[in-house]
Amino acid sequence: MKVVFVVLAVASLSGCGGGYGATAPTNQGVNTPPPAGGISVINNSFSPATKTVAMGATVQWAWNSCTGDAYSGQMCTSHSVTFDDGTTSPTQDQGTFNRTFNAAGTYNYHCLVHGAAMSGSITVQ
Repeated sequence: MKVVFVVLAVASLSGCGGGYGATAPTNQGVNTPPPAGGISVINNSFSPATKTVAMGATVQWAWNSCTGDAYSGQMCTSHSVTFDDGTTSPTQDQGTFNRTFNAAGTYNYHCLVHGAAMSGSITVQ
């Protein structure tokens, strides 16, 4: 009878997927790397926070604010890209937002959720 309990205990433990050398997969594919020259929307910051581009350039913001893994679950933080001139992205926790800049000047922006603590600017020359 003891052998049956031992066999059942060992079988149930091995079915958990744990054990030595097991690692949890990270980043379940919801973060979107920005293209070259783009901006990452990270938890509480934009990276880079300031950028200079030529007139006619399109800048892409990509949300990279998800953390976690298959075992603890994925947690994504919502942010927006909201310009002082009223142009805004949706408040979202993943995906991208693009804006084309056709006039010279400095375009300040922030996150509606985090306010001025999460801000950036685009300088168009």
